[in-house]
Amino acid sequence: MTQAEFARRRGVSKKTVTVWKGNGLLVFGDDGLVDVDATEWNLDQRPAKYRGGVAHRPVRSAPELQPGSAAAKQKPGQAPRSEPVSADEIRTDEGPYDPDDPNLDLPAAVRRKENFLGLQRKQAVEKEAGRLVERAAAEALFFDTARDLRDAWLSWPARIAIVMADELRVDPRALTTVLTAHVQQHLAELGEPECQL
Repeated sequence: MTQAEFARRRGVSKKTVTVWKGNGLLVFGDDGLVDVDATEWNLDQRPAKYRGGVAHRPVRSAPELQPGSAAAKQKPGQAPRSEPVSADEIRTDEGPYDPDDPNLDLPAAVRRKENFLGLQRKQAVEKEAGRLVERAAAEALFFDTARDLRDAWLSWPARIAIVMADELRVDPRALTTVLTAHVQQHLAELGEPECQL
């Protein structure tokens, strides 16, 4: 039968059958049509358990294959061989592969899950090695440090004005006012620290 007929038989979309074809799960006869028994046997060789659920599928014996066909060269119980497909090479009828799509086909969803698990493990290793820190902790530390520097800079005119007034023999209050104005202008140019928490 054709791929469209096989999709109707399995109750899936044409896109799903196209993905199966790309993964090497479809078996074609010499006439270019889908060999139903051999293809369904290939589909049944996928894991029965996935994400804690059990797929209830009929258990089929290996199909009778004609000598010389592509499926005959494959050993029973062995998943069909296919070249690895990168995320950029996966295309659907609607366009390129989108990992944020909530309605991915099973092979694309499995690939996305494995990619995210790999990234999560990489982050754990980098965190243990001290190359990665929690963003919230870094932002809180930066905010506290910036606030301490601002407070120290604001208190500086009152402390230094007295020393400068003794050396220059001027009124410390006038000197404190001038220094405070310059410090506040400088802090206004820098801006206030913002905490993202």
